[in-house]
Amino acid sequence: MKKIVAVLLLVLAWYFAGMNRQPYVMAAVICGIIFIVLSFILTRILKRDLTAEIPKQNTVIYKNMQAQFTVCTRNRSRLPVNKYKLTLQMNYRDSKDKAVKKLSGSACPAGSEGDNSAEVYFAAPYCGMIDAELLRLRVYDYFMIFSSSKKLSGVKGEVAVLPPPRKMNIVMPPFGTYTNDPVAESTSDKKGEDHSEVRLIREYRDGDLPRHIHRNYSAKTEKLWIKEYEKENDYIFDLFIDSSSETRLTVEQKDAFFELIFAVIKNLMENDIIIRINYFDREKGGLILYELTDKNNTEDFMIDLYKADIFCGRDEFLRVCNLSADDNVMVLNASLEWYFCGRPVYRFSRQSIYYELVDRYFDLSAH
Repeated sequence: MKKIVAVLLLVLAWYFAGMNRQPYVMAAVICGIIFIVLSFILTRILKRDLTAEIPKQNTVIYKNMQAQFTVCTRNRSRLPVNKYKLTLQMNYRDSKDKAVKKLSGSACPAGSEGDNSAEVYFAAPYCGMIDAELLRLRVYDYFMIFSSSKKLSGVKGEVAVLPPPRKMNIVMPPFGTYTNDPVAESTSDKKGEDHSEVRLIREYRDGDLPRHIHRNYSAKTEKLWIKEYEKENDYIFDLFIDSSSETRLTVEQKDAFFELIFAVIKNLMENDIIIRINYFDREKGGLILYELTDKNNTEDFMIDLYKADIFCGRDEFLRVCNLSADDNVMVLNASLEWYFCGRPVYRFSRQSIYYELVDRYFDLSAH
């Protein structure tokens, strides 16, 4: 619209200047035409020298909370960019529903130390990984008359949407080990005085850190043993995440599943505990073991879980994980069922999972 108005004004000014034989007005119109042409060319130059990128680091936000997504721009021209617009597409991984957002900003010339960034605020309704991609960049001239755009390709990022922390009421079982692995106990010659004494060790596996080797016990048995259980009040759990289902899960069903996993792990880790989490990864073709020993790493685990292709069919999961009903482990499945030592703890409802997590008592000591 601005282009049409500018051209009409120039045409009318030229017409009246010619009718009234006003050479100065005609000269002004010629200058206006030159200005219009230069503005048109300027947008092409600025478009060529302006690039956009999404910062490499992961953006982590919480569900349903207002969050900021930032895009950085780089201006190689010596001329500042007064205004540009970016088209950003966002969608949950494996979902066809896509949201398109517009970002606006300005860019300083090359060599200056100004802040070249654009932000958009949004609230994510579900847990999971959001894929973000910049689709198009549009640059405007200084008087906002002309603009020029270009398609962006390969400018992608991701946003991890975590569940808000939920405080659960969990009654822990007696101190002990709840795993499928055999337990070997050390026999120190000086009980109570040997601070290297451990309660749980296992044989060395490829990839274990040398500093975890139990040197005294390894020397006695002539085998390499790894320390896993060093404190008297530790728990050790094997947690299996059964992400299989008979039908394809919706975004809402995945959201409830992630809510359950995060809440259970987060609350268990408030105790002196080690959780060895086993989850399916289709890309790697089997179960992945993630050992969680620090409650501050719970968010990192959830991001790794989001990035893995964990959802699969029932038969595909059973080929790599065959749990029996009496296994001494904990299980969370995609049907929102919680099992411990072969017995059901609780089955959650997707519609009311928030209230069930925070209002109920879960007694693991009875199992």
